[in-house]
Amino acid sequence: MFTMIVADDEKVIRESIVECIDWEAVGVKIVASCNNGVEVLDAIMDESPDIVLTDIKMPGFTGLELIEKISKMDPDVEFIILSGYKEFDFAKQAMQLGVRCYLLKPAGEEQLITAVENAKSNCLSKKSRNSLELEQQRLSKQAEEYHRQLLLYDLFVSGAKPAESNCYKKSKSKTGYLTAYFSFVEECFIKAFAEAVYWILDEFGIVPIVDFLYVRHSMAVIMENEPGLSGKLRSFSENAWFSGQTVRITYTCNTCDNLTESLQRLTSNLMRYSKIFSISARLQLREVYNACLSFEKTQILTGQLMTYHGRTDGEGKIKKLLENYFTPIEDINLLHNYGIHLLSQLIRALPEMQFYKSVYQDLLEKLSLCEDITTYREILTDQIMLLLSDCVEKNSIVTQVKNYVEENLSNPDISLKKIAREQVHMNVDYLSRIFAKENGEKFSHYLNRRRIETAKNLLLMQDSTIAFVADRVGCGNNPRYFSQIFKKYTGYTPSAYIERFSGK
Repeated sequence: MFTMIVADDEKVIRESIVECIDWEAVGVKIVASCNNGVEVLDAIMDESPDIVLTDIKMPGFTGLELIEKISKMDPDVEFIILSGYKEFDFAKQAMQLGVRCYLLKPAGEEQLITAVENAKSNCLSKKSRNSLELEQQRLSKQAEEYHRQLLLYDLFVSGAKPAESNCYKKSKSKTGYLTAYFSFVEECFIKAFAEAVYWILDEFGIVPIVDFLYVRHSMAVIMENEPGLSGKLRSFSENAWFSGQTVRITYTCNTCDNLTESLQRLTSNLMRYSKIFSISARLQLREVYNACLSFEKTQILTGQLMTYHGRTDGEGKIKKLLENYFTPIEDINLLHNYGIHLLSQLIRALPEMQFYKSVYQDLLEKLSLCEDITTYREILTDQIMLLLSDCVEKNSIVTQVKNYVEENLSNPDISLKKIAREQVHMNVDYLSRIFAKENGEKFSHYLNRRRIETAKNLLLMQDSTIAFVADRVGCGNNPRYFSQIFKKYTGYTPSAYIERFSGK
């Protein structure tokens, strides 16, 4: 079902559009009926409609001013202009703002329905494109997060040949592949040395095929070859000297034309070592032998845990399953890998993913401060149980929204949809319901109330002009609009308010 707002300052026209057409049969729900631009703006912020059918000339904002403003806040809204003004300039301006449908009054029922059907098609195209882009971004980030560790797991733990690994990138470099070996890299300066080498690779615009690998005072890295790269690495390593270093580092390398051969040679050289460590670009040190998870085991557990999602009788059983899963793990880095992967599997299995980023970031923040493995297990268990209880702390989400409003009050393009997408990463309709329930008022009313409260204080400050205050509270260069909403909420025009309360 698509949502639509109807806006016209003529009550008869507005009501006839809303009531005389069976919009439900068209697949449309009318979520607001407005008689001026200010009401439309509030309704759009609260309802995040798919379509807005609006008159050109209304009190508060003209339809064109409204379209221009809303297009900046929410470019996904489809507008249909319904106007009695035949001047070409209006149609031209509307087209420049991206409006695809311009109807002249009086418009018949068939014309209106056709225009709305076209707007629905445009909405579907936008949603499909946005969903695809968001999914691609999510998958790309997820792939970057796991790709290196999974490739190492396939090569070292599963013993798979490079070309057989699901994470193997079948790329071909014109310059071939370079495998660099650094010997006598002592453990006390592993990270410092790796950081320096990563900087050199960054200068050449190179990303390693796998994270740096370290075994018994030797470090190895495989990457695309570039002219001058090997010489730069040799010169650096042989002249580097770190605090605590007792012997000079030596550098050797080999080159191959194809990546499969390079990876096979690297793994064969390192496979005999029982413990291999990887060093990521973020200088995270992990044991490769334990770097990846048993996916089958994690997926089975995910399925078991999901059977208790949202059930009041499942807490004890969830806790027991997690205890059996986490207790045997005695290495904190391995526990981190198992816990994060289990959490990500659960989030993807849940019907709504609106909390996935905040949950994930909250967990990482808590765990980054934890060095005790027992506490580590408790934090992981509590976070996963919270997720499965379907009682994620909604108040913290509302607080994030309020904090964003306070920090961006002067921004005229604040919208709940923008906050939902870019700040709290959840569905806007869900966020709207949470905000209204937890805060006791709709988002638009809260935003306007905070703007008016701030404006009151600013107006009584010496030398504060109305234009200055309008700009500071998000009304941009439109003092007229500011005056209208100020009077709506206070009963005074800004000038009258100053005169009444300034104490002069």
